[in-house]
Amino acid sequence: MKNIALFGTLVLMLAFCKSQTNGTPEEVAQAWQAHIDKNEFDAARELSTGEALRYVEDLATLNEKDSLAWENNTMLNLRCQTFGDSIYCTYHFEDELGEPIPGQLALKRIKGNWLVCRIFIDIIPSPDSTGTGEDLLFPTDTLDDVLQ
Repeated sequence: MKNIALFGTLVLMLAFCKSQTNGTPEEVAQAWQAHIDKNEFDAARELSTGEALRYVEDLATLNEKDSLAWENNTMLNLRCQTFGDSIYCTYHFEDELGEPIPGQLALKRIKGNWLVCRIFIDIIPSPDSTGTGEDLLFPTDTLDDVLQ
């Protein structure tokens, strides 16, 4: 009986831990991009906050007016750097001619989950930065803007 209670407790703890994370930042970035590519805007919203959420809303509005074709973009050379509770990721896509198109995302950990918060980043943080993610912001933004 004691083993059953212990097993039940472990199962509940694992379920709680699983509910507190939606994957690694790389997995979240790739899932977010896949949802965008497939016009799955509801799923993309669940992985978005701040500027990225507004971007998804804009895409969804455009899609209502005009059916966007699916694109299957694969994030090549995806590299992510951690800055406290923020992650800065760089990658590239290949265009029709095989030329690289650079991209970047910033993610923020909110309540244990990684969410895409930025899609266009003006200032690239330095690799030796150990800040709290303040350097991922636009000059006129605050961390509160990212968390919205």
